[in-house]
Amino acid sequence: MRRFLLLVTVATALFAAPTEAQFFRNQGVAFSAGWLGLGTTWDQAFKSQLWNIHDQPTLGAGYFTALGYNLWFDSQVSLGGSTVRVTSEKNGEPIFSLGVSPGVRYNFLEERFRPFVGAHLHYLQIIPTTAAPDIPRNTFLGLAPFWVGARVGAGAEYIFADEQSFLIEANMAGFVGANAPPTGGPATFVLPASTARLAYLVYF
Repeated sequence: MRRFLLLVTVATALFAAPTEAQFFRNQGVAFSAGWLGLGTTWDQAFKSQLWNIHDQPTLGAGYFTALGYNLWFDSQVSLGGSTVRVTSEKNGEPIFSLGVSPGVRYNFLEERFRPFVGAHLHYLQIIPTTAAPDIPRNTFLGLAPFWVGARVGAGAEYIFADEQSFLIEANMAGFVGANAPPTGGPATFVLPASTARLAYLVYF
């Protein structure tokens, strides 16, 4: 009888453990496809030449690690490409971007479906393919097309297997610098942008 009671006690303790432990791994990698909102979105919204760069589809990868069950360090790198919007060239000059964004995300739930909010620093390097495209340049950094800012957003993750999940998120970003604007654009200290991504995550 004592053995039976001991087995029942152990089994009850095991099944009563938090559900989060069934899915919890403390780090992983992410592969994503997304969107970087620049001139197509924000030049149109403000009716002004802020970026003079079309929005860009992006491909990215990242690494994340747990700081607890709910709080995660999250680092992402993305590459994007599009063209200059208003240009003397017939089809627009190709232009690329490199984004790096370390930060954190906080999960509100600990089950398979996990809505979250996040905050990241965001470094954005614009990579021209011609000598002098008509794009904003950061006067704080010697007129380089390099920007530093922050982004905040929200999303949700769905864990469909013990070590795999899908994640979707959207963010607003602001890049700080006394910009030398494109022709006809305003000289601002903050350039707005936005991002979105769909990611596949693998935990280990």
